[in-house]
Amino acid sequence: MNILFCDPVVNTPTSMQYKYYDGVFDKLQGAVLYRKPFNNFKKVCVELRFKPDLVVFGLGWFNHKFYGKIEGLEVPSVCVLFKPQNDLKQKLSFCKINNIDTVLTPVPASEQYAQLTGCKTVLFPYGFDPEVFRPRDLPKTYDIGFTGALHEDKHYPPGAFVTSNLRTRIGQLLAKKQGVSVLWNSSDDRPSRIPSYEEYAKTINSSKMWIATQAAFGDVTPRFYEVLGSGTLLFCQKVPTAYRHILKPGINCVEFESDLSDFEEKLDYYLSNPEEVDKITSNAVRDFAKYTWENRAKHLLRIAKELV
Repeated sequence: MNILFCDPVVNTPTSMQYKYYDGVFDKLQGAVLYRKPFNNFKKVCVELRFKPDLVVFGLGWFNHKFYGKIEGLEVPSVCVLFKPQNDLKQKLSFCKINNIDTVLTPVPASEQYAQLTGCKTVLFPYGFDPEVFRPRDLPKTYDIGFTGALHEDKHYPPGAFVTSNLRTRIGQLLAKKQGVSVLWNSSDDRPSRIPSYEEYAKTINSSKMWIATQAAFGDVTPRFYEVLGSGTLLFCQKVPTAYRHILKPGINCVEFESDLSDFEEKLDYYLSNPEEVDKITSNAVRDFAKYTWENRAKHLLRIAKELV
């Protein structure tokens, strides 16, 4: 199947562009990636000398601003809609005015999005690259680690990013915690201290536990999968019901409440019970072997075959 994957590059100040659905494209054999904005589909096909059976639009960071009404869009189309905290209204409008066949999103709001766009909408979780995020048998230098943006209010509409305060509160709690070695790498407004995905994966492996929080609208970020695939204990904010079939507390991860009422107790317990950690991380590596980008690409192809 000939697939055109349209996802304009958005330059960021960080030294490592964080990947979202790039991994799906990497696994779509024969797909063509187009990184420039456009509003005429036929002109793009002529430019590329490529006749696609399906077009996939990436609507992530601010990519909807590259598109409006697409003229000449006469093949089946899919939108991968993520980062909804960035101008969700405009992204949904893009899907509606272009009569997109299927909207894929990691946000547990598929019914709501379907109503707003008139498009079929499917929960499409993230994944990970098992060649990068895998158990590495490295020394556990840290008890617990975190990487990510703290997301100040200026980055999001008022009240949209509830986990910003959560991440800040976790950092404050850990700063006061005695006898616990912490790796804390927040990346707001400056380059990340972790220069590559390889180093990022090694850093996860160097910690006994790793913190992950939901994104703005309850979506489970790639970090969850990367940690679980690495064989490090995922210590995460309680996830929405839509993800309960993937994340199972006490079996392949450990959850804490958003008010952090149980955070310290669980942190202390699992640091004191390494045999429990080994059991949970072994389950996670086994369970998450199927949540790779390759399998996400296969899922996309199954959806595509229903459309073409």
